[in-house]
Amino acid sequence: MKRYKGLIWLLGLMIGFSSCEMRDEILGKNELGENAGTLELNLTSVYNGVEMSRAGEVVDNGTTTGNFNEEDINVDGYTLVVTNTDTQEEVAKGLVSELKNADGKVLIPLNEGNYSVKAYNYDGANVSVSERPYFKGEQTFSVKKGISTNVGLNCKLSCIEMELGVTASFLEAFKDDYSITVDNGDNANQIFNKDNLGKKYYFQTPSQKNSLNVSVKATSTEGNFIELVATVQKPADAEGGIANLADGDSFVINLTDEGSTDSYLSIGLTVDLTFTEVGETIEIPVENITYDGPSVPGGETDPEPEAAITFEGLPAKYTCTAGDSEIEGLQDVHISATRGIKNLNVTISGEIAGLLGMVQLPETFDICNMDEDVKEKVIGLQLVTDDEYNQLHAGTCTDFTFKLGSLLVLIPKVVQSGDSVFNLSVSDGVDTKSGDITVTVNPKEE
Repeated sequence: MKRYKGLIWLLGLMIGFSSCEMRDEILGKNELGENAGTLELNLTSVYNGVEMSRAGEVVDNGTTTGNFNEEDINVDGYTLVVTNTDTQEEVAKGLVSELKNADGKVLIPLNEGNYSVKAYNYDGANVSVSERPYFKGEQTFSVKKGISTNVGLNCKLSCIEMELGVTASFLEAFKDDYSITVDNGDNANQIFNKDNLGKKYYFQTPSQKNSLNVSVKATSTEGNFIELVATVQKPADAEGGIANLADGDSFVINLTDEGSTDSYLSIGLTVDLTFTEVGETIEIPVENITYDGPSVPGGETDPEPEAAITFEGLPAKYTCTAGDSEIEGLQDVHISATRGIKNLNVTISGEIAGLLGMVQLPETFDICNMDEDVKEKVIGLQLVTDDEYNQLHAGTCTDFTFKLGSLLVLIPKVVQSGDSVFNLSVSDGVDTKSGDITVTVNPKEE
């Protein structure tokens, strides 16, 4: 029995040493001198002015804080970094739970000096758009000899929250094939449709930008197509100056029908902005929403640009021999549309049509509106990039180079003889223009 007690005591001692070594590693190799003090940190996560980790499902006049995942609410899972601002050396880094003592407090011994402390739920500083919110808190402080320095650190939303919705009148007037693209003016964008309405997305906060761009594509129940491009500008600050988009801004954008008829289509936006740091919500004034599209809610219709869809490299005919690895004279197709490319339908016929299963492509597809499977194949074939597709899908792309070469060069490798035809049909929402690319494969001479 004494032997077992001795083993248990030894095991406990080893675990104790291991824990001390782990804590020393987390706290860094910051050798403490006679001028040591202590950082005592009180850490919370805050949304809409409410400390989430201490709130129930509904608090403070209905402010809901229970719709985030536990990993984003519970600060014990946050990463904590303490940096000496005089030397720029990290003196402590680890999960908050690992830095707490037996009493559940974060107490970090530090030499006298100047420091910054930062905590975040995940490393989301450089994420353009995410379904996960990015909470971060940062503060500077000083440590004095023999003194415990108390620091309260609130981790707040450090990105822009975005949610899209549609009104009942919009659903009655338009089909459910609508899509809405929102971008922050700094290359961060997200496409919304019927499948993700009401879902929140989190955009990286742009530098020195005071507005969002919203592009809407919809088809009325009568079959008429409409595109609307709107700019939503953040209202001026209390002093009347320009207010840039900032961490913690939360936008809810709703699409509504503005009295569409068979001959007149009109979509409007209503936008609410919540400052989540304090939980204050305002409605964006109508004068802060500017429209550019077929019709302007409550105003005159802007003149349409002169119709112009032009091609370079289309129509085209190419000749090759079965087994060739290249097609002589092959060039890309450049498409220009002053109104924006709304549809780019590709129809494949002839000898190659029966072999499309090799690359898992359908015989007909619209480059501007592809399902996920077709989109993955088209991007994989390098016919279009992900960024190009987002612009084409939004209907805002006026110039596009269709790089068909990677697909066309496959024809002489799999077709023994005959014609293969690729018909490209481009629509700008008003006019349509099309052309054929024909690849003739001659049989290989024996």
